[in-house]
Amino acid sequence: MKSIVKVKDLLAFIEQVYLKMGASEADSQISAEVMVEANLCGVDSHGVRMLPGFVTLMRNGKIKPQGRIQTIKETPVIAHLDADLAPGHVVSVQAMKMAVEKAKTSGIGFVLVRNSTHWGRAAYYPVLAAREGCAGICFVNTESNMPYWGTRAPRIGNNPLSIGVPRASGEPVVLDMAMSQAAFFKIVLYHREGKKVPLGWGVDEQGRPTDDPAAILKSRRLVPAGQHKGSGLALMVDILTGVLSGGMFCGELLGEAKGMPHATAYAQAFLAIHIASFVPLEVFQRRVDELVAYVQGGPPAEGFSEISIPGERSWRERALRAKMGIPLDEITLGELRALADQMGIPFFPISENQET
Repeated sequence: MKSIVKVKDLLAFIEQVYLKMGASEADSQISAEVMVEANLCGVDSHGVRMLPGFVTLMRNGKIKPQGRIQTIKETPVIAHLDADLAPGHVVSVQAMKMAVEKAKTSGIGFVLVRNSTHWGRAAYYPVLAAREGCAGICFVNTESNMPYWGTRAPRIGNNPLSIGVPRASGEPVVLDMAMSQAAFFKIVLYHREGKKVPLGWGVDEQGRPTDDPAAILKSRRLVPAGQHKGSGLALMVDILTGVLSGGMFCGELLGEAKGMPHATAYAQAFLAIHIASFVPLEVFQRRVDELVAYVQGGPPAEGFSEISIPGERSWRERALRAKMGIPLDEITLGELRALADQMGIPFFPISENQET
């Protein structure tokens, strides 16, 4: 059983929290928009559920609501930024928009960031590029949370990657994936809701496959996607973010996470490719639709009722929740209500006892 919250009410509440913590009105609106968009798209693990943790990090100086993003180096094609622990949503929106502007003039734009904080749902940022006629790519390193293939201890992060492109007939095609079988915060969400996870998502401290999310969270041993392939991709992402930016890599980030909801000082990369620099945008969008139609035209395998392309289910869920409201579980509601009491902010109205 979940309760329903109106989108506008949730947006206003998050904005008020960030304003109370000292963020500017513009930055508060960005963080609210990114978080609520995650909930709208059905990615509740990376939505408003994360707000209490962000407040804890802000209170402990691990996120700076007024952090000053500094440019270390900039050319017409690249930029290297130090985020000064500013809110990750704000940093990431600024970085992707900067990459898009560079791509529009140079064909490609690449922005590398160090000392950032959690950006929430990765897919938000390539979609910004796709809506501007670009292909967008972003990736980030994380604290160690899965064993490198062949090891028994967490030695690499699951380092999410997202790619988005525009199409002619609908919303952008957008891939959002971690290098583990399941995102870390998806397992957190299963644990909060008292649900078992599918076998193959993680192992316990003895290295045994388990469907207990608590055991996986305690061991910090997610299973790499594609075994050695996921491990290898995760390593390269950490090299191209943590190492290349002059920031921290996974093992160092693990130290930053001690006693906190998660680490800060992540390194993030944002790439935009101006499509019209290579092929007319309308042609590209039409060809994407043709490719999607070809892929989805294959006969479904046993147990499958439809063939989904990346992002399709999220866009469908977004259309539904934009009309019906956002469902929130009781644990999340309780934490947000406690936050409202602590900060002297009015709590938002809810519709009780609605199933989703």
